[in-house]
Amino acid sequence: MANAEKTSSGSDIDEKKRKRKLSNRESARRSRLKKQKLMEDTIHEISSLERRIKENSERCRAVKQRLDSVETENAGLRSEKIWLSSYVSDLENMIATTSLTLTQSGGGDCVDDQNANAGIAVGDCRRTPWKLSCGSLQPMASFKT
Repeated sequence: MANAEKTSSGSDIDEKKRKRKLSNRESARRSRLKKQKLMEDTIHEISSLERRIKENSERCRAVKQRLDSVETENAGLRSEKIWLSSYVSDLENMIATTSLTLTQSGGGDCVDDQNANAGIAVGDCRRTPWKLSCGSLQPMASFKT
């Protein structure tokens, strides 16, 4: 009977070893599948990120081109602003000089271009010098545009 118990307990041990081996194999298989799934997910994420990097690079390039264009336009506008400021200043100087000349010469009444033949006095040329023509107004200097 002792021999039968040994055989019975020996087969129990063999059965436990067999179950453990089977369990280990199944665990290893699950680990391999898990690792494979993780690898596939990582590869998918990498390709997705590479695509996003490419899209963002293209957007960045377009924004840089637009920035260059806007900076060029801005430089042109700044230059034009400087020129226009100078032009306005020259016109203001011309108006001031003309007004001073009119004041010193005693002139002041001007005739509207449309009513020049009728001789209708409009008033002081300083009010709207661009709409009036005065015989007493002579440019003091030549202004180039």
